[in-house]
Amino acid sequence: MRILVTFAVKAEFSPWSSRHPFVPYEFEMWEKRRDFDLFKANIGRDEVTVLLTGMGAENAAKAMLSLPVEQYDICISSGLAGALDAGIEPQEVIVARTAETMDQSLRGVADASLVELATYTGASPVNISLTSGKVIATAEEKESLSQKGSIVEMESAHILAAAGRHHLPAVVIRGISDAADEDMPVDFARILDSRGHLKMGGLLKEVGLSPYRIPLLIQFGRQSRAAANSLADFLDRYVAAISENWTRTAHPKIEEVPAT
Repeated sequence: MRILVTFAVKAEFSPWSSRHPFVPYEFEMWEKRRDFDLFKANIGRDEVTVLLTGMGAENAAKAMLSLPVEQYDICISSGLAGALDAGIEPQEVIVARTAETMDQSLRGVADASLVELATYTGASPVNISLTSGKVIATAEEKESLSQKGSIVEMESAHILAAAGRHHLPAVVIRGISDAADEDMPVDFARILDSRGHLKMGGLLKEVGLSPYRIPLLIQFGRQSRAAANSLADFLDRYVAAISENWTRTAHPKIEEVPAT
């Protein structure tokens, strides 16, 4: 079986990559530099390809266009997310039945069998993963969005949409890095580029303006690493469960409607 797993940035992928023999991978035109990083490993009897999309809608959509999606059997949109539901805790692993953009112009429905299998494997099911066009940084913003979804991230609706166009069964699996009542310690739009790389100048400026945030930044880093490790633990169990139990069923659904 060929399984495609997406992460936005390498930091989300690193704990899982350290457990398996992932190597850089090219499908074709090896002499041409790729815009998006691909890695491949054999896990058990399955071939797993990891695509690092970069953060946000534009990167996610372009990344999915950069490879032959139709050659895969399953797609898992993975990575970290923030909680919008007060009942969801950091390090919890979530499976979402749908992913939709903030304006509801794009909505992808996960494969029901993959959701059921993820729940059986230990993920907590929710109805909606909200795909935002920007980092949701404050508890106040999260509360205002809590009626629209249970978790928030920046790519999954676009990953599911691309998978749906190729009739590829897909699912959203996310590790929770921050609770609904937690503010982000810094403005990540200032310190990260779109591929999730640290801009040292931006970080120094943020810390210099508000040095009291340093302990909060350290705590958030620890939570994010713990969430990525929990996600890696789950993915190991989940890929094994898919390998043993998967039978392709109905095609995934995708809805694109005018924004209101």
